[in-house]
Amino acid sequence: MYSKVKRTVKEITSNKKVTRTIYFITLAASLLILVLVLKGPEQKGSLLSDDDGNIVGIRRRSLATSERYDVRLLVQDEEESSERDLTITLRSLQVNDVSKDKNTDTGISRDAEISAEIDNMLTEIEYSDEEVITLPSSLPDGTPVRWSAAKQSDRSGIALIPVVYIALIIVVIKSGLDSGKDEEAAMRKEIMRSLPRFCNQLFLMMNAGMILSDAFERICSSYSSYGDSAMNRFERDLTEICSQNTDHRVSTASLISEYASQHNVKELVRIAAILTENEKRGSDVVENLSRESKYLWDERKIIARESGKMIDTKMSWPLAMLLMLLIVITMAPTMMNI
Repeated sequence: MYSKVKRTVKEITSNKKVTRTIYFITLAASLLILVLVLKGPEQKGSLLSDDDGNIVGIRRRSLATSERYDVRLLVQDEEESSERDLTITLRSLQVNDVSKDKNTDTGISRDAEISAEIDNMLTEIEYSDEEVITLPSSLPDGTPVRWSAAKQSDRSGIALIPVVYIALIIVVIKSGLDSGKDEEAAMRKEIMRSLPRFCNQLFLMMNAGMILSDAFERICSSYSSYGDSAMNRFERDLTEICSQNTDHRVSTASLISEYASQHNVKELVRIAAILTENEKRGSDVVENLSRESKYLWDERKIIARESGKMIDTKMSWPLAMLLMLLIVITMAPTMMNI
């Protein structure tokens, strides 16, 4: 378990794109928390209440700043009583007054009339220039009301930031690990597609009497003649390995074995083991490469057949969508005439 966690952490830290994204997310979250902490809670005055606990007024902290108060208003209408949660935003004296539109439409419902009266009353309160504001005990039309303090909502959002931060980090790490796996799978596919031909070329050249290093150089030279755009990643890697060892200071079998251990493709590891065994003990490399070449070509045929089956599976969803569209188009005229 510990080794698995250690390997995962190593994969994350080695992925520069993931670490860069985590750094920027951490920086943004830290700056947001810092801004909210420095801003602090909103400064407010106090609510004035009577002996029964009802709010009767507001004492402002300052006339030069805007202040927000959450209150609950009980409208005691003759027909029925209703409660409404309201937010009173007292404007600073620096804010210009706005026109207060009165509702003159007589063809509206009683609930709409009450809402319009409350809006007019709130406008009068919010633009008041008094330090102590007395809340009215009735609406402009005479309907009695009663004020009470509402529960203050927490608008800081500081507690939500760590949750969002952790969720983003998990998404970034998961996408980074999945992209790494997809990259490994794509590389393995390229190796398996190019390996049969590479093994066959080695077999033919070494069967003709060429030594391994000369055969490897001739194969890489043929890859280079295609042009960089025509080579796949496996062929490009072999060409680069050959160009870095022009002085033959390292044996070709060791270079191929090192490359095979990096990508951990068992077929390539097997070929590297055959070449290393021939270099150390002089085993029959031609016969072994011939057998391995036949096996790789058969394996490539199997992969090709599986890829063809996957194409049929991928086409099933678009075909189903087209079938559903055909059914809808066919049945639409009949359904419209019902």
